[in-house]
Amino acid sequence: MRTHHYPSDVTDEQWALIEPLIPVYTGGRPRKTDVRDVLDAVLYLLRTGCQWRYLPENFPPRSTVWRYFDEWRSNGTLDRVHDSLRRKVRTKEKPYRPRTTASVDSQSVDTTSGGEERGRDNAKNVDGRKRHIVVDSMGLLLAVLVTAASVDDAKAAADLSARLDGQPMGKVTRMFADSKYHNFKLHEWVEEHAGWELEIIRRPEGAKGWVLLPIRWPVERTFAWLGRCRRLTKDREKTVLSSEAFIKLAMIQLMLHRLLPSNVVDPEFRYPRPMAA
Repeated sequence: MRTHHYPSDVTDEQWALIEPLIPVYTGGRPRKTDVRDVLDAVLYLLRTGCQWRYLPENFPPRSTVWRYFDEWRSNGTLDRVHDSLRRKVRTKEKPYRPRTTASVDSQSVDTTSGGEERGRDNAKNVDGRKRHIVVDSMGLLLAVLVTAASVDDAKAAADLSARLDGQPMGKVTRMFADSKYHNFKLHEWVEEHAGWELEIIRRPEGAKGWVLLPIRWPVERTFAWLGRCRRLTKDREKTVLSSEAFIKLAMIQLMLHRLLPSNVVDPEFRYPRPMAA
């Protein structure tokens, strides 16, 4: 049993929301590893950005933590936990208000050496990968796709939109995007495959530097939320599957604290409350 705990650990109440969604396999030898300790170890990696071999000794062995993480990212466990919490957050904060809009955007980030899917985004002067996300009006994640930074946003948008299958998009009528997504082939794909309209929000003519674009600020705020996790300040993963998994974990942690805030002293650990949409 662990004797030392960290601000990133889940509370008893938060664990009660997640535990029923973790698969339990019958047969074989009895499980000796505390799955909650495994989750705390993965969240510690997410928050601190440390390497796997630097996990503190009071967590389960890193090989065990990696085995569970690999299983969860591959068998849909993270998706199941994420979608369940998103539904609870939406019900709590916007009851009986279905989603009618969503936003799409991308973020180019540097990577550490090695790994798959790496390229250069000349516009952002970034060598690494690009995170493509779709969020609802509350900034909650609906879909994520990680590609090389050299991949065009409009080209990746079709693959990203395909990941919205099975997501709560039935009432969504408009998808907001910036001028990077103004692409005739993309518009043709949307008309043929999507049940929503792609609406391009353009920068004011003559504007320089960063500009707050109306309607689209929720997706920018979501990227800011992700940036609070040191693991995500760069893309430190060898595979895009791990990159996407840690993004989902960041949103899981955020939603846990939206539903059941912990008594953490560290103010940086607290995620900001949503602004009025």
